[in-house]
Amino acid sequence: MKNFKLVLFVALASLFVACDDAIDITQPSELTPEAAYETVEDLQLGLNGVYSSIPGESQILFTSLFTDEVKIGRANGGQGTGGELGFLLNTNSGDAASIWVSNYSLINSANRLIFGAAKVVPTTEEEIEEYNSILGQAYALRAFGHLQLLSYFTTNMADDSALGVPLVDFVPTTDQQLSRNTNGEVFALIESDLKFAEDNIANSLVGGLYVANTGVTTNVVNAIRARMYVYREKYDVAEPYVNALSSIALATKGPINATNRGTYVNMFLDQGVGEVIWKLQRTTTGGGTGNFYQFWSSVNSTVNGSPFYEVSTALFNLVNNSTDIRRDVIVDPSAAPSYTVRPVGKYSITENINLLADVKVFRASEIRFLKAEILASRNDLAGVATQVNSVRRARNNLTLTGNVGILPAPTTVKEAWAMILQERRVELAFEGHRYIDLRRLGAKADVSVNRSASDCAFNEACELPIDDYRWTLPIPRSEQAANPGIQQNPGY
Repeated sequence: MKNFKLVLFVALASLFVACDDAIDITQPSELTPEAAYETVEDLQLGLNGVYSSIPGESQILFTSLFTDEVKIGRANGGQGTGGELGFLLNTNSGDAASIWVSNYSLINSANRLIFGAAKVVPTTEEEIEEYNSILGQAYALRAFGHLQLLSYFTTNMADDSALGVPLVDFVPTTDQQLSRNTNGEVFALIESDLKFAEDNIANSLVGGLYVANTGVTTNVVNAIRARMYVYREKYDVAEPYVNALSSIALATKGPINATNRGTYVNMFLDQGVGEVIWKLQRTTTGGGTGNFYQFWSSVNSTVNGSPFYEVSTALFNLVNNSTDIRRDVIVDPSAAPSYTVRPVGKYSITENINLLADVKVFRASEIRFLKAEILASRNDLAGVATQVNSVRRARNNLTLTGNVGILPAPTTVKEAWAMILQERRVELAFEGHRYIDLRRLGAKADVSVNRSASDCAFNEACELPIDDYRWTLPIPRSEQAANPGIQQNPGY
């Protein structure tokens, strides 16, 4: 794992110069927020930069290795074996530092845009609407960054009095050392930011480089709220936002032929929107490599593409059914028919670039699972099965009368939570959910990491109790060095 040396406030200092005594020197070429943003067009360009700072890939890689989504691949040269695959997680871990710094960089980028926008005066009705919409998106992205941080770094998202993360709704100076706010305080800011976004975003004006499902629309605002309130176990509050998104159709299996690969497969090849509510647009780099290059494979996602990691045995067994289209997305189709080598197939190719893919943040299937959690909290076991099976029907191309792969209703609440957790494991595999899902739902379902004995024989790291302290990320040591007063999470 990389040992990130960046710290939050050093990163912030590189973007905003403090005005303190001897260092209060303004260079002629210095680009402050006031100078950077003079017109609404400038703000749109700045918003594009905020979008480009949204993290996603490193969180996906950490989750897939630390939990039970992968095993050692045929071309593994030691990658992950001394770290995540062995449940190694401490204050020096690059995974925690990357998630911490990248999300605060997103927050800081949004704050700089919001701060700079105060100097811009739109003059026409069209400019006013665009100005408000740009600001609404920036507020929503700031809320999303704070929610991501809480999802990893607070011990209990359902406890408003628990320590959260530093709340940053301004551009800090270099000498500020911020304490951790409570969850309740951070959630209050998130709620306020999302309300502002709801009131100001004009869906028709979500544009620039980011259009349709790659920009923050009111659907995205509702999706953030739905996820946030379910994570907080505020199920009644979550329900209206879940219901507002429930009409978004699920992508389907097929039919699959030479000209039609089905909306589900095409969704992961970025050849159609499918059921995606929001994704992070990724394009080819100058070197022509994908954003997932050397995450799971060295060359490409095929069996001959030098896979460092392969789909874990336990996960593969859950989808090893010829009628379930998810097998042909989770595992690269080149693995058929033997499946003795099982490369990760979810990020195979986009724009003719191997291992390039847009990062899916919200999909309609997650909304079904959030609804299932609401129903599980009410002991509606039949309702839980209905929501879970609605996804399974779409992935198996079944009508309401088909029963291939359909699961029976759970008989206890614990079984209901386990059903939800298992289906999330399959449906959202390699999309960065499993670590957060286990720490949220593992105790309710009496489930933790599920690694097959053959996958973990090399290091015997087969189990991690669901009450282990490592189900909360540590505050990175680099942050502690720059901010000595910040409180560390238990166990570290």
